[in-house]
Amino acid sequence: MNEQTSYKAYDPITPTNEVPYPPFVKRFTDATSNIWAENRVLRFLSVCVLAASMALGYLVLAVMDQQKTIVVPFGQGVEHLYLVGDKPSEAYLVAISRNVIQLVGTYTTSGIEFQLDEVLKLVHPKIHAEKRQVFRREVSRLKDFREISFATYIRYDEEFGFGEGVIQIPVRRERFVGKSRTTDSGFYRLDYLVEEGRFWLTDIKFQRKGEVSNEQVGR
Repeated sequence: MNEQTSYKAYDPITPTNEVPYPPFVKRFTDATSNIWAENRVLRFLSVCVLAASMALGYLVLAVMDQQKTIVVPFGQGVEHLYLVGDKPSEAYLVAISRNVIQLVGTYTTSGIEFQLDEVLKLVHPKIHAEKRQVFRREVSRLKDFREISFATYIRYDEEFGFGEGVIQIPVRRERFVGKSRTTDSGFYRLDYLVEEGRFWLTDIKFQRKGEVSNEQVGR
């Protein structure tokens, strides 16, 4: 007589048949299950997005603080003011020459020192000391003449001269001493060079053309 033995199915979740897991894996699976169960994942992602947004905003503000804005002089178009390598456009040369001539040619004795100091900022370092001495001598020569003033007008009706490292700007100059006005004309010659995208003056000279006139004016 055959005895039948009872068959017992394998139960993987009974304590006796529990599959051993490493402690780290068990903790990870339990923690993950709890996060999903308690909907913590959404809150965790929300905190991460907020932190990333704050970090990105800080970086944007830091970049904006260091951003440079190129200011185009009034009346000039952006397309006309440019450098190609070390060669400036004619509009660029005219714009910067106009500013230089205004500073060196139109002044009173009380303001000449400040204006020449502004021009010195454009003078090339190799000749800076030499030009500084020339300007200081001019200031000393004029400081005792309080009634003298100078005005220089660019003559746009005449042709400007552009050469390799040279600009010639036609002008008319007037000097007032009391009620006397002396007028002459000619052109300013500006020697320059461009290094690493920066404009430098290497010399400034006035060359007279024509005769000098003098007249009395009512002032």
